[in-house]
Amino acid sequence: MADSLHRLHFISHVTKRTAVRAFFSLLALCALANASLAAEVELLGSANFTPTPTRPIGWRGDGTGRYPGATPPLNWERKREGTNYTTQNILWLAPLPNTGVSMPIIVGDRVFVTAETCDLICLDKHSGKLAWIRSSFEFEGLSEDERKAIPSVATTLVPLAEQIAKVNDELVAVLNERVGPGTADAFTPAVKKALEQKRALEKKLHAEQLAIDKKGYDRYWGQAVFGFAGPTPISDGRRVCVFFTTGVSAAFDFEGRRQWLARGTGGGSEHGNFASPLLWENQFVVWANELRSYDAETGKLRWTAPAKGYNTYGSMFRLRSGDDWVAAFQWGFFVRFRDGKPVWEQGVFGDSVQTPIVEGDMIFARVGYPKYNEEAKGFRAFKIPASTESGNFTAAYTFKQEWGADELVVDKKKNPFDRGFVSSPLFVDGLIYQLTQAGGLLVNDAATGELVYRKVLTLAARTQYWNWAGASMSPALAGKHIYLMDNQGHTIVLKPGLEYREVARNTLEEFNGKELVQTVSTPIFEGARMYFRTPGYLYCIGK
Repeated sequence: MADSLHRLHFISHVTKRTAVRAFFSLLALCALANASLAAEVELLGSANFTPTPTRPIGWRGDGTGRYPGATPPLNWERKREGTNYTTQNILWLAPLPNTGVSMPIIVGDRVFVTAETCDLICLDKHSGKLAWIRSSFEFEGLSEDERKAIPSVATTLVPLAEQIAKVNDELVAVLNERVGPGTADAFTPAVKKALEQKRALEKKLHAEQLAIDKKGYDRYWGQAVFGFAGPTPISDGRRVCVFFTTGVSAAFDFEGRRQWLARGTGGGSEHGNFASPLLWENQFVVWANELRSYDAETGKLRWTAPAKGYNTYGSMFRLRSGDDWVAAFQWGFFVRFRDGKPVWEQGVFGDSVQTPIVEGDMIFARVGYPKYNEEAKGFRAFKIPASTESGNFTAAYTFKQEWGADELVVDKKKNPFDRGFVSSPLFVDGLIYQLTQAGGLLVNDAATGELVYRKVLTLAARTQYWNWAGASMSPALAGKHIYLMDNQGHTIVLKPGLEYREVARNTLEEFNGKELVQTVSTPIFEGARMYFRTPGYLYCIGK
């Protein structure tokens, strides 16, 4: 009965939704037309897409999670049978030198991805072979004068870094011998021995850093649960920039030559900082309880702005207001790119894990403490002020996202987070898709906040305490389909629209001993392929 009444209520909004969809479609067409005046535009997800300083590629592609130019497969599989695996539509698996939760990015024929603690890895997207591994350590951010004042930098730290660089090169050859179709475990005793050598050297180097300055080089244990390499790299087609939550920012050319390295603060919230950075025109911007901008060419610090985020775990995003482009962080901090000036009110959204999305002149964001501590928390629509010189954020409407009493029942001892959100929203054709940690799908009308439908998906997300994040991979659109994943290797493929239409479901099994590993990263798409990183591997899925 409740669903029937909801449908009747929903029908009354169809005309408004149609008009709003037409508006959003017109915005998209205008953007496409304007871009095509300057150059031929390739859709994100197309094999011919090339990032530029004003069309960078990073977290969730361009931040939307939409890859309209992609045509990836709907079906794939990797399942363990005995000591090996059966596979379908897996072109290759590349073993990685360490774990990580960041997303990969693709630039030309190269795939870039980070791994613990401070590694940037480059792979060939066609074969999966590793091209190089580059490590960036905190002490490398010291000035020449600071290095001269600390003798152990030259006598101990630099030689250790050189040893690690040599081991990285040797490890590339060892790991490349194990790139394959995924029918067997790549981490043989020989591979594990080589990885242990690298980690032993890294541990020794960090101990030497602590001997110089224990407080200055300390790494927060809460960050270590999911790691210091959580931010996704980003590229403008000229270079690839990385931020590690050790505080290190760096830029590399595509052959692995480091162009610059800088170090600032790296910390964030209670359980760490996972905010992926921005790259816009010639600025590289990171968040670490401040917004910090570096010159992308030189690494010179351009500006900083205070931005303490309390318990916030989202990423950065950008938006336009009038003639200004604005760098933003999930908690609700906004800073103009051109001069580093904070604009509007600060802390407007409050604590959340989701990263807001921007469509037209609207921001869609989940809100929390402290601004919304005295009223019901939820997901809301905010209009972007027309100018950075004035204006404030006021919630235009709140999204209706109620669950039935028998849906996603929360047990505070076993599954306290089943109705919570880690993954970020996806906007497609006037609808917003959100996935709870337990795999509950909510689809709302972006124009009104009305609930279109809800569905408890038959996934197997694990939400045990805070270190099992559940369905944390953000929904993605690739071509004409939406991909939804849990943290145990399961994917459901849907057709977008007003009703739930499932077209496929898939499984990737990866074990750590007897237990399935937790997969946290979000997949990316290019051409007829999907690329997906797990704790152990980078997968290439296609036909």
